[in-house]
Amino acid sequence: MPIQAVLDGTCRYFGGDYDPATRTYRSSPVPGVGVVRRAWPTDDQHADYFLGMDPGARTGCQIVVWIPRQHELRRALGGEHGGVKQIVYEVLLHCYLRSRTAYAEDCQDDAYALRDSLVEWMRRDRTLGGACFQAGEHVTEGGADGIDIEYSQPATKAGLTKGFFEVRFAAVEFTEA
Repeated sequence: MPIQAVLDGTCRYFGGDYDPATRTYRSSPVPGVGVVRRAWPTDDQHADYFLGMDPGARTGCQIVVWIPRQHELRRALGGEHGGVKQIVYEVLLHCYLRSRTAYAEDCQDDAYALRDSLVEWMRRDRTLGGACFQAGEHVTEGGADGIDIEYSQPATKAGLTKGFFEVRFAAVEFTEA
């Protein structure tokens, strides 16, 4: 499976259907996610963070899916000429938050709740809807182990709180050797 298929499949799994006019995935099944992108936007629209949410939603998210690294190795099966290639894609979900909360602590609580929703969604289907053989599982060679999450400190300025966290996992694919 080509890297573009893994990227598109991952974006569809977290973001829903692709909208070619906006180059975004705009019907996320994950509560709290407005849009998912496969690249950083040239024009960051505040409304995208809250797309599809109730008008009173206090925190919204835009996710950029990025695959910065891949590693390939051969798995021998039945001798020197039989086997498969294992391709490990390092996948990063860059989760950008915008919050209407007056306190950074509330945005941080919303980030933790969104993290729980994203991990729960991943656990529903280890193939991410067919995007790969497995994702978020233990990989020992050339890839991430499980699901790693790193948070930044949210900050409030001019009545808007911004936050960020990153979800990192390996997506594994096999192909004929």
